[in-house]
Amino acid sequence: MPRPPSLKWSLPLGLAVVLLIFTTMATWNSLSTRQDSLKQTARQDLLEQVSHLARMAEQGLQTSPTLVASDLGQLSADPRVAVALILDEQGQVVMSQRKAWTGLPARTVLPEFDDVWRLQVLGGRLPQLRSSDDGLRITGLQPFELPAASNEVRSLRRGAVFLQMDLHDAWVEARYSALLLRLPGLITALLVLLAVGALLHRFVSRPLQTLADAAGRLQQGQLGSRAAVQGPQEIAMLARDFNAMAQAIEDAQQALVTSEQRMATTLQSIGDGLIATDTRARITLMNPAAERFTGWTLAQARGLAISDVFVIESALTGLPAEIPVKRVLLEGTVLGLANHTVLVARDGTRRDVADSAAPIRNAHGVIEGVVLVFQDVTESYRMRRALADSEQHFRSLADNGQALIWTAGLDKKCDYFNSVWLRFTGRTLAQELGDGWLEGVHPQELARCMATYVAAFDARESFAMEYRLRHASGEHRWILDQGSPRFDSAGRFLGYIGHCLDLTQVKQAEAQVKHLAYHDALSGLPNRALFQDRLNQATAAARRCQRFGALMFVDLDHFKQINDVYGHALGDAVLKEVASRLQFYLRQEDTVARLGGDEFVVLLPALGAEADGAATLARAVADKIRLALEAPMLIDGTSYHTAASMGVTLFPKGDESVDDLMREADIAMYRAKESGRNAISFFQADMQHSVTQRYALEQELREAVAQQAFELHLQSQVDAQGRVTGAEALVRWRHPTRGLVAPATFIPLAEASRLILPLGDWVLQQACAVIARLDARGHSLHIAVNVSPLQFAQANFVARIRDILSTTGADPTHLTLEITEGLLVEHLTETMGRMAELADLGIRFSIDDFGTGYSSLSYLKRLPLYELKIDKSFVQDVPDDPNDVALVETILAMSRHLHLNVVAEGVETAAQFEFLKSRGCTRFQGYHFHRPQHHHDWLAAWLGTLAERSPA
Repeated sequence: MPRPPSLKWSLPLGLAVVLLIFTTMATWNSLSTRQDSLKQTARQDLLEQVSHLARMAEQGLQTSPTLVASDLGQLSADPRVAVALILDEQGQVVMSQRKAWTGLPARTVLPEFDDVWRLQVLGGRLPQLRSSDDGLRITGLQPFELPAASNEVRSLRRGAVFLQMDLHDAWVEARYSALLLRLPGLITALLVLLAVGALLHRFVSRPLQTLADAAGRLQQGQLGSRAAVQGPQEIAMLARDFNAMAQAIEDAQQALVTSEQRMATTLQSIGDGLIATDTRARITLMNPAAERFTGWTLAQARGLAISDVFVIESALTGLPAEIPVKRVLLEGTVLGLANHTVLVARDGTRRDVADSAAPIRNAHGVIEGVVLVFQDVTESYRMRRALADSEQHFRSLADNGQALIWTAGLDKKCDYFNSVWLRFTGRTLAQELGDGWLEGVHPQELARCMATYVAAFDARESFAMEYRLRHASGEHRWILDQGSPRFDSAGRFLGYIGHCLDLTQVKQAEAQVKHLAYHDALSGLPNRALFQDRLNQATAAARRCQRFGALMFVDLDHFKQINDVYGHALGDAVLKEVASRLQFYLRQEDTVARLGGDEFVVLLPALGAEADGAATLARAVADKIRLALEAPMLIDGTSYHTAASMGVTLFPKGDESVDDLMREADIAMYRAKESGRNAISFFQADMQHSVTQRYALEQELREAVAQQAFELHLQSQVDAQGRVTGAEALVRWRHPTRGLVAPATFIPLAEASRLILPLGDWVLQQACAVIARLDARGHSLHIAVNVSPLQFAQANFVARIRDILSTTGADPTHLTLEITEGLLVEHLTETMGRMAELADLGIRFSIDDFGTGYSSLSYLKRLPLYELKIDKSFVQDVPDDPNDVALVETILAMSRHLHLNVVAEGVETAAQFEFLKSRGCTRFQGYHFHRPQHHHDWLAAWLGTLAERSPA
């Protein structure tokens, strides 16, 4: 490595180089400035001279040639002027500073002369200049008019003055002058640099050399070496710092010796074994614990390979295990504790050990070796194996019994289930842990089950409860769950342990006994006792909810003949078939019972809010049953025929008891038998006529639906300024003989008979066709369509909407579906899914008749709703009725906070309109604005209004 230069020479030389560079740059800048000034002056002089000579040549070339020659001679006296020529129109020299050139072409006397440039200049009137690449040769060319010939009134010929300046001699003289000006300053600077070099040697270099000698002695290990330096303040401070550093090194050396002694003492006293190696994995250090564990002393092991002294095997396989030292040397990382390792000592003693290894690095981060630390874990492994054996014993006891066993920790989360539990549920342990087991609890028992469990857990008391748990087969089985708190040996609470027994067979036996007590043994139908109990409940519910139900007495016609002719066995088979057919045609909430013999009773609760509607539905069910019982019965390959007479009575009528209702139905049944059997008779004669009429209307409605004999009417929805913003689609039935049938008459009938499904599809189809027609005309409006709960509950409802939109080409964002609150609350889960699918298409949702149904409003924030419709029953008495005013204001305030639009329907007066508008309502519907119109008339009127408003 080359020795660095001395400061006493490098610093002056460096300053000299800097001075030279500075002087050179200054000189160069001065010369550049002078050159620019020289060129600028020359260009100005050249322009003046060529212009002057051109004027002289134009005025006196013919009359005063001597005067022109004199001016040309004066120009030639300028040392910068190299060539001065006066040229005629052909480019020949008319006059020059050299007489020998006169009459010759300019290209002959000056080979570099550009004749093309001359011709260009002759085309103008101004002088032009050209410069050489270095700018020191400047050429000027100025046109002028030659004297007119004797036959010319005015000269049309043009000559040119050519003048060329050469600045090279002037530039050499300027450079020489500039260098002479810089020379005294340069000499003075060199003398100053020599003086600086001498001072540096005296006050810097010599003290620094003394300091360097002291540092060399310190490097050789003379820790007591100090530097005595006299010099400038900075160097004296450096010497003091050096002496302080030397003292610190001496102190650190002493502390290191002390630390090494302490480390040696520590290594001797720790219980873990420690072995250090070099980079070749050869042992350099062992503490007494390592000597004791391996059976090797440090003196014996030093220099040996680590694999010769530290012999380990896998406790699981008995094969030699990898010593982590080599991996640490290769990877340079710390390796954590290795488990299941056995150390084989020199004398054959075996110990379970856990080891780890880490690299030993120097101050530069270079690995110099590896330290291996290991500890004897034999006793820990023995206890662990004993614990595992104990746990295995416990698991064997738990898994080989009949009980479903579980345990829970302090967090109330289950942390163990035995295999019996897992086989029972058919789930994995991971699925059941924590709160996962709750997924199998029957939803009806979940809240009670958790309440019992949490209460017992908080009180740390035993509990017992019954609930249904889902079996691997998918059915829910009854189990008895008994839990108890568990504690450790110190009495600390650890959680709960519980065991469960399957009560399915017990429950089934109880259910069978209960069933036999309340059901007919032959048909399996409820008997008289159970039926009367359900009839009691149905009549009480009917009075409470103000909904009508029906009781039907069914008696087989001529059944005694079947028994007499074919025997009681066949009669029993016929009764079973009758019971099966009765159950098939009834709803889940209906009840059919066998009173005895061939007498059956049917309970139809909650048929309708109006007596007429309930009677119509009861008549329809009776007709289905009558037709079903007329159908032949195939028993043992033989066909048998039977029929039934039925009596029907409605409830509630007043304070009739169950016995009264049974008697009324029985009387009506006998009236049916008297009228010829295989007939249906209602208890009240006047109702019989009404039922017949309603039944006939249903048949006519069915025919009208089949023929789509309906009309679509539209009623406008307007904003606060009365402008139409949309419309509601309304269906009308124009009967050929009855005239226009009120929707209140046929819509409930359509709902009850499920004719609302095809009718609703027709309304949606027509409304979407209107939307498509409006879109095609460029006047889009939102059309609202009422959707029946039966429609919305259809599994293919979303697909039907997609098909209708696709068929009509309607924009889904212009369609609003009006649904009822009852639909939202009663079928919330299914409704949310279907609404989400339709909302993704852009369809909006509105709650019709808001406020007249359920009181729960939690669905408003969970569903993709767009607007609420205030029912007309709230609007018709505002602003006079304070109760309706409060309800309307509440609905409007709530809608604003939930960011929902509001439509007030049934607005019939200006006072209602002004009140609603003042309370923030923005959309309105009612007779005050528009009555419902046939959709063709509505479209024609609205489009006509738009045409009147548009400018001509």
